[in-house]
This record gives sequence, structure tokens and C-alpha cells, in this order.
Amino acid sequence: LLLAQCAQAGRDAAARRLLDALGTGWSAGIDAGLEREARLFAEAVVDPEGGKRGIRDFIDRKARSLPTRPLPARPAPAELVRRGELLPVGAPFFPGFTPLPKLQYAFAVTRDHATGEPIFGGPTTAEREVIVPVEEPGPNEALVYVLASEVNFNDVWAIVGIPISPFDNHDEDVHVTGSGGMGLVVALGSQVKRQGRVKVGDLCVVFAGQYDVLDPAVGLDPMFADFHIQGYETPNGSHRQFLLVQGPQLHPVPQDLTLEAAGSYVLNLGTAVRALFTVLQVEAGKSIFVEGGATGTGLEALKSARRNGLTAIGLVSSQERGQVVRNEGGIPVNRRDPRHAGLFTAVPRGAEAIARWVEAARPLLDEIRAANHGRLADYAVSHAGETAFARTFQMLEEGGVVTFYGATSGYAFSFVGKPGSAAAEAMLRRARLRAGEAVLVWYGAGLARTELVDTPGLEAIEAARAAGARIAILCATDAQREFVQSLGFGDAVRGVASIEELARKHGKDFDWPEGLPALPDTRTEIDAFRAAVRDFQERTVKPVGSVVGRFLRSADNPRGQPDVIIERAGFDALAVSTSIVMPYTGRVVYFEDLDRKRLSFYAPQVWMRHRRILMPTASIKGTHLNNAHEVTEMNRMVDAGLLAVTEPTVVPWHQLPAAHQAMWDNKHAGANYVCNHALPAPGLRSREQLFEAWATQQSEAK
Repeated sequence: LLLAQCAQAGRDAAARRLLDALGTGWSAGIDAGLEREARLFAEAVVDPEGGKRGIRDFIDRKARSLPTRPLPARPAPAELVRRGELLPVGAPFFPGFTPLPKLQYAFAVTRDHATGEPIFGGPTTAEREVIVPVEEPGPNEALVYVLASEVNFNDVWAIVGIPISPFDNHDEDVHVTGSGGMGLVVALGSQVKRQGRVKVGDLCVVFAGQYDVLDPAVGLDPMFADFHIQGYETPNGSHRQFLLVQGPQLHPVPQDLTLEAAGSYVLNLGTAVRALFTVLQVEAGKSIFVEGGATGTGLEALKSARRNGLTAIGLVSSQERGQVVRNEGGIPVNRRDPRHAGLFTAVPRGAEAIARWVEAARPLLDEIRAANHGRLADYAVSHAGETAFARTFQMLEEGGVVTFYGATSGYAFSFVGKPGSAAAEAMLRRARLRAGEAVLVWYGAGLARTELVDTPGLEAIEAARAAGARIAILCATDAQREFVQSLGFGDAVRGVASIEELARKHGKDFDWPEGLPALPDTRTEIDAFRAAVRDFQERTVKPVGSVVGRFLRSADNPRGQPDVIIERAGFDALAVSTSIVMPYTGRVVYFEDLDRKRLSFYAPQVWMRHRRILMPTASIKGTHLNNAHEVTEMNRMVDAGLLAVTEPTVVPWHQLPAAHQAMWDNKHAGANYVCNHALPAPGLRSREQLFEAWATQQSEAK
């Protein structure tokens, strides 16, 4: 079986070499075996189809999956329960009294045992119940008996493997989904116990964010310190009986919440709260447009905005969901209303098509103005994807800001720029450019190939130089590069390159498309979609990033990623800029008029890396979950009545895949779901009530 797995993974030659070395050592002695191993290793390194290709495929993420580990031999689950090595789902657990089992039930995506490839697909087919070990907490960790786990779209993305495979982040054979929930603390690591903030037996809500607690970036924002969402970017999610967490993930249950509600809200409401109060910094008396305003994070954003004094307009897909928005004091816009038929699409290419697309929305914009005191929205929250984002951006008032944290309908975002310009100096001040930061300036945008003088480009270079930045310049042509080099900008300019130079160097392995290339549909052509994204990264983003990085790298920025990129209205390079600008703190800045200009980018590069796009009269800001301090602040707002937790639809344990499938099909009935692991009754609000209900349950069972 192992040899067959190695052959399937393209590693049969390596396996044969390994067996050859072992056989030599067995038959001729260890010295002969080591000598043979060294010779075989050298052969593998120089073999074009061996080490070289393997290393290249690994770096390019084209390597086939490794074989899975041997499956452990275990008795049937009933026998494991009888031995006390496994708890039945829903079993009572009294911390300090109930013995901790060795194994536990979980819902997960798995690798194919024969090929090593992840088994993705619709949740009802790809998600399966598995048995995995119960882990022991390290010094900064705790173990929680999960009573209820959050059910959200992170689960769905992990199950279907879109836009990326969660297995790209680890080499485990099982990926347990689930991001957040609530439960009982059953064990503490030494440092968590020493801190004294939580103790064994506490009821806690579980925040899904994990990060490197020793990273200096924690002082800026924990989300910038190797931050991961547990269960999506890590394989140890909360759809299991016993969850290992970092200490900062545990928080007290807010007052007056039912336990099922306490297990349902942190990710959805937390995502909305960071989007509103940290990223958008909303102000009472202004207005906000919210995609998907009747369910999930959209509903939480709309409700939170209303409770904090904003006019809220919610995009919905049915009259029933429109009523949900009305019930919260919002104004619904039904995208399936015949008046709006065909409006919610990506932006087409070509000046005439763009003009028609812009004009088609006039009745919709008039409807928004009529409902909002003659204005479009000051803020917007987006998560519905490429078919909605462009219109949402169009609905912004001058100076408006849109933030987004997902892309349900697709990741190739496009939008039409708004009128208005500003001086380059003013935009760099708005971006808070500091002396010593790295800046990339695009030069020659929109010029004819024979033209050399790009006056706005020169102004941008001078503005960055005056601010004390370290500058790299990327020109359209070799002639423009030579012209810029002749101008004597001094040490401020660390390097100048051209697109023509990159094309010449990389040949057929380099593409320079006009905007982000069209991407295949993620639901029907997932393999083609992944290949297209990888192709854009390899053939466009990496060559550009490599030359820019060579110019701008420094001791504190070894990859040379620009802190600020000055983009241009003359062409659409936004997809490249948002891919190479510094993650988390990077800013892409426009200063020229963008009226009727079509721009495009790959959405995950902005939302998952918190990047920002600043334009003279509008802004786009990525956001992604929240941090532990923001959870504490959110819970204070819940206790004060400034935020409301939506009572969830409770899903029994074994119906979890069906709930995920309903979300994937956009047929979920509830605004938010929670999976019941071990709550014996609805409506419980304290540990005492929980223990009493368990005792009653046990008594009735006898």
C-alpha cells in the first residue's frame, strides 16, 4: 500500500531509492548502507525528474499530495465508549470529576487514503464524522468541553476547498472544521492557570482567533502576528467534543444570554463589530449599505449599525428577508426585484459597456437617495462577492468607505472609479506615509510607447521623495526607465525597472494583462479556478514582486514589500499592487481622477491581509474577523445593550453537514446557526442550570 501511495504521489523513484539504501544496510552492514544512501541522495539531487523538479514543484505548490499516515487500529465506537476511551455525543461532563477520554468525535474533511488528495465537495458528501485524539494543553493553552459550536461560512469554505485548500496550511490527514463556540474549561496549561483569569469549570465563549503571542507585531494588532482562524486556517476546529485553545481565546459568557446563543455569535458579530467600529469607524447620524443584510454577518452588521444611530440599508434576495431588515429598522433593497434585474454583475470591459453599466443603476441609486435624505451611503459592508461588490461601491457617497470580509459569489472583484482628484502629497499624507517606508511608483501609465514624460508620475516620485521614502519605480517601457534614471533623483530612488525588461527576462513565462484576468467559476470549475489564480501569481505577480523586492528590501523588510504603492489611472495594475503591497499595513494610493475607470483585484489579497485602497473620493478596506481585545469590548457592548446577539437556529450534532449544505446552497432558513454538542435543553443560562439539567437527564436515564 505504501509503495502504491508513493507512486500515486509521484514519489515512486524516491521510495525505490529509500528501499535500496535500507536493503544495502540490511544485507551488507550499516557502513555500506550509509555509503549507498549518500550516493543515491546525490543522484536524486541532480536528477531533473527527481530532486530539482520536486523542489520546484514544492515551491510552486504544484507537488502532488503526500501519502496519508497509516490508520490506527481501533475497536468499534461502542467498545471505545464501554472502555471509557470515548464519550457519546451529548454526554454530561463534570470537570474535575468526569474522567477525560483519550478519543473524541469530530466533523472533518479528510484526505483520500489511497491518493493523499483532500476529499472536497458539497458538505453532505465531503464532511464526515471522525474519531480523533483528545489533546493535552501546553503552557499557554486550555482544553474546553464544547457544548455548542458556531456554524459559519468558514466551515463551508474549508469543506469545499474554495478559494484555497485548507490542507495547504498543514500536513495533517484530517481537517476538523468549526470556528468558535462555547463550553466548559476542563484543563489548563501552567501559564493560563498562573494568570488566574479562567479556571477549570468556568463556562466560556470561545473566540476563533489564534496568533503568535511572542511576535512583536502583537503590540500593533494581534491580527498582524501570524493570525489564524481556528478551524479554517488550522486543522483543529471546534466541531469536536474537546477543543484545545490559546488562553486569550476564552471569554466570559455575556449576561442574560442563553448558552446556545453564547455559542453562536463571536465570529459573526465580532467580524461585524471590527468592520464597523475599527475599520469604518462609523458615526451616528450617517448611513450604511450592507450586503446580505438579513442573515449571518450582514444581519449582525445591520443590527449593530441601527443600535448605534446609523441609517441602515440592507441588500436582500427575497421579500421574506426584506422583512427581516424592516424588523430591525433598516431599509431593504431586493436584488431580485424586477426593477433591478441584471444589475448585480461584475463590471464589463470597454468604455461603452462600462458607460451602459454605470447608467443602468440610476433608478437604484435614486431609490437609495430617496430613502436616505438625498444621499448615497457613507459606509458599506460587503461580503457577497464579485457580483455584488461593484454595485455596492457605486452606492457610496463622495468620501465613502467600503469594507469587506468575504466573497460568496466569486473573488474577481471589479468596480468603476469615482470622479475627483487630489495632489499626490495630499494622498500620501492621508496614507500616513512615514520617512523610511518603502514606496513603489508606477510610471508611464497610459502613455504612448514613444512618450517619455509622465508629469503626474514625476509629481508622485517627488512627493514620495519629499516624505523621505525609499522609492522603487516601475515603468512601462525601457525608454521611460532610461529617462527616469537620467533625472538624478539621488539615493531616494533605490531602483528603476520596466515591464518591457520583465517581459524580455522571463519570456513566455511572463504575462502583463490589462487588469485581473477572468477567473473560472469556483462552484463549477474549481480546478480551473485554482489553476488560473496560480497562473496569475506565477506569471505576473511574482516577477513584478521579485524585481521590486530586490530594490526595496532592508533589514526590517527582507522581502522588500512596498509599504505604499502609488497607483495610476492610466492602466489597471491594481490586482498586482494589492498582491505585493505589505500585508496588514499596506496602502495602495491613487491621486488621479478615476471617473469611469474600470479597476479590478483578487479579493482575498485585500480582505485576508487587511490591505487598503485609498482614492481621492472613496476607499476600500479589507477586514478579517477581530482580535481578542475587540471581543472583550464587544461583550461589554452586548452587556450594555449597544449590541444584540441574534438567537440562533440550533442544529443537532448529526445534522451539521445538512446545515452547511443549506448555507452553501443559500437556502439556510436561520439568520445564524449553532451546532448542539451537549446542551441538554434550550434556554439554559448558567453553569448551575446546566449541571441540574444534566443531573436530571442522568436520573431519567436510570
